[in-house]
Amino acid sequence: MGATATTTSPDSALTQTFWRKFQEFMDLKQGGRNVLQYSEMFNHLAQYATEYVNTKEKRRYAFLRGMNAALKERLTWQTTGTYNDLVNAAIVQESAMCQVEEDERKRKTHASASAAP
Repeated sequence: MGATATTTSPDSALTQTFWRKFQEFMDLKQGGRNVLQYSEMFNHLAQYATEYVNTKEKRRYAFLRGMNAALKERLTWQTTGTYNDLVNAAIVQESAMCQVEEDERKRKTHASASAAP
């Protein structure tokens, strides 16, 4: 018997996987990931979108495109350097933002504790 229309060839399966991963790259957002987790996912998926990351500028732009807005805003000054420089700057900024949030949380906790009767 011949092959049916529902049979998938290995090449077709590879092509489908490639295009699915390409779309994942195009849709990639940092979301709830920290910068390190986001960069790992970005690097993994970038292999499926080489045309979008084949220069220093394109790679940096693509990485910034998916970052959380607050972090992206803090990195607008980072216009030169390598992709790794950008990732390192993002990690530093993320750490600083977390420290500010922690300090604010402690201040509120301390203020409410001292205001209690």
